[in-house]
Amino acid sequence: MRKLLALSTLLLLSGVVSAQEAGYTVNCSSTPLLFPKQMLSTDPENVDVTTDHSEGSEGNYLLTGNASLNTTEYYLSADNIKLNKATKTSSAKGNVKFQGKDIMLTGDSVVIKKQDNKILHTAFEQANYHYPKAKINGQAAKIVDSGNKQTFDLMSYSLCPIGNTDWQMKADKVTLDTKANLGVAENVTVEFMGIPIFYSPHHEWTLKGRSSGFLAPSMGDYTESDASASKGYQIRVPYYFNITTDRDFLLTLNHISTRGSVVEGKYRQLLDKGRIEIEGHYLDKDKIKKDNRWLLNTKLDLSLNDKTELSVITNRVSDRDYLKEIAHKNTDEISLMSSVNMAYDDKIKNITGGVFAEKEQLLSGDAEYTRAGEIFLNKKVGGVGKREANFSIITTQFEHKNANTTNKKEGSRRHIQADFSRHIETNAYSIEPKFTVSKTHYAMKSDANQDRSIYSFGIDSKLLLERNTSLFGKSLIQTLTPRLAYNYTPGKDQSALQNFDSEYMGESYENLFSGKKFTGLDRISKTNDVVIGLESSFIDKNTGETYLTLKIAQAHHLSDTTMQLDGTLVTQNKRSNIAAGADITLDKFTFKNAIQYDTYTKSVARSNTTLSYVLNPRKFISLTHENDAGKRTAGVYGAYPISRKVHLFAGVNRSLSDSITNRKTVGFAYGSCCWAIRVAHFDEYTSAGIHDKVTKFELVLKGLASSDSALATRLEKEIPNYLVDLEK
Repeated sequence: MRKLLALSTLLLLSGVVSAQEAGYTVNCSSTPLLFPKQMLSTDPENVDVTTDHSEGSEGNYLLTGNASLNTTEYYLSADNIKLNKATKTSSAKGNVKFQGKDIMLTGDSVVIKKQDNKILHTAFEQANYHYPKAKINGQAAKIVDSGNKQTFDLMSYSLCPIGNTDWQMKADKVTLDTKANLGVAENVTVEFMGIPIFYSPHHEWTLKGRSSGFLAPSMGDYTESDASASKGYQIRVPYYFNITTDRDFLLTLNHISTRGSVVEGKYRQLLDKGRIEIEGHYLDKDKIKKDNRWLLNTKLDLSLNDKTELSVITNRVSDRDYLKEIAHKNTDEISLMSSVNMAYDDKIKNITGGVFAEKEQLLSGDAEYTRAGEIFLNKKVGGVGKREANFSIITTQFEHKNANTTNKKEGSRRHIQADFSRHIETNAYSIEPKFTVSKTHYAMKSDANQDRSIYSFGIDSKLLLERNTSLFGKSLIQTLTPRLAYNYTPGKDQSALQNFDSEYMGESYENLFSGKKFTGLDRISKTNDVVIGLESSFIDKNTGETYLTLKIAQAHHLSDTTMQLDGTLVTQNKRSNIAAGADITLDKFTFKNAIQYDTYTKSVARSNTTLSYVLNPRKFISLTHENDAGKRTAGVYGAYPISRKVHLFAGVNRSLSDSITNRKTVGFAYGSCCWAIRVAHFDEYTSAGIHDKVTKFELVLKGLASSDSALATRLEKEIPNYLVDLEK
């Protein structure tokens, strides 16, 4: 019986309405049962029988009046129960109640036939069924299980509590043939609040594995992100093709009222040692731009052997405004990157290597250097006493869309480097000396070749102290870690070397101790610094939770000069900015702050602050503020329940420097025990005076499908701390 309903309801659902697994859970604090739960027998040899009256002869028995059978497998009660010992058949009529280990049923009548102590055939009339753990319930005029085939007449299915039919799925007839691995449903309808929202006259699907079928459509409206400010609506209707167990295809008709209809397809296939994905969109004759517009994304991940991985990624669009105008996606991307990467990793021999190449499609802003080809190899050698040596070589060919313009010269770079380090640690202290030597060769297309040889030396030391203390009435362990480091790199003018990939790192706490000023390999700054720092943490003795962490550090420059990004040496101050940070977590309250304080101007050069009060993921507020060298932005994010079923959510990110609201998100959601709706409006600044405005609507039938699962993904990015899953 459990097999009967498990296969029928769950597989019918996944095949007809939501061909891809939804992965939802239902959150209902308490739900009624069909009848009070019974304790099954613990005696495998005998059947517990109770009845007001019994009669029988020659293996035939009739139980009447509060009759019941209780075995280790099931409980059965009814007004009348007939037992035929010869055919091993039980039949019951009148107020029938059946309980298995995972299922409960009631009905007018049932026939149960057993063979070898296993249920072989069952037939229920006018049945109500209920899975208490999964909270699945429904009705059927007749349920028949003949072993390899199960049939349902006039069936319904829902995950709403018993007695609640806010949404339900209905079918005139469902046949499940487990031997043929085939399911067939006739006249399938999904109803929401009594209104049909989905219908299929005939549907077939495989019982094991995913099935082909329509997925839930999604809809929304938007405002064109150009001067016209035209308003439109969008309807997406997806159909899922389950080709084989290792490949599928999703075909979607995306109708955009102001632009036209976009045909979207996504093909996925599992390989023996990898997978491939191909996604394509095509819009024939945009109504506004009069051009054909398209998108192509591909991804191949393949294990060539146990040490070598291959990844090929393609991301292309017909024009730089496609994502903004057609896809209505978050437009933070300034470029789309396509790449080929083959990586080698021999963990036994400690050898890594690879080949990499990339190509850029610019969407906005200025082009960057791309690595047209790169080969790298690294060998790690371990020694006694935690000594370690790393030897690496990396050769890169750089290209630029604006080649041969000022400072945009193409060429190749070969960098050879050896790192030597040792980690010494006791319970009281740790010391880590390191020495690096490198040689870099530049072969330029239009300039003379250049070489650079340079070395670096550093030592980082810590005292490891701790004590028992208390804070806010809690017994804690306080760690105190004074930290002292010295880093030295001789000064060399590198202004003749092309800068392909180096940028300022910023004077954060960890960057000060690294002895590095730039990312990449083109700039290795002159350094002669003593760095002094202090760290302290307060940790709960019982839980290990850290309540408070404090950090502060400053570098003292022993040299009067340092290097700029252009490679020239310039004078510098005697000390760096002070880098400090504080992280506090107290129950529902969190505070995180990182600052860089300029002691000469007595002002904050950079800072990043987050203040949050989170009672739960649907009742919280977060404030953020960032100061990036004078460019200041602030954010407010939160959610608030105005009742048990309705909550509001919002997020605003605004540039304080130029008084522009970068992104604004507002919306509300209503959730009952078995369904939910959500409406969200996104307003994103794209360029001077132009905003991309989109309103999305989502209907979730819990346990069945969501009309727009992509909405949750975007909200997760736009509103930190917000629980986007409407099932919870």
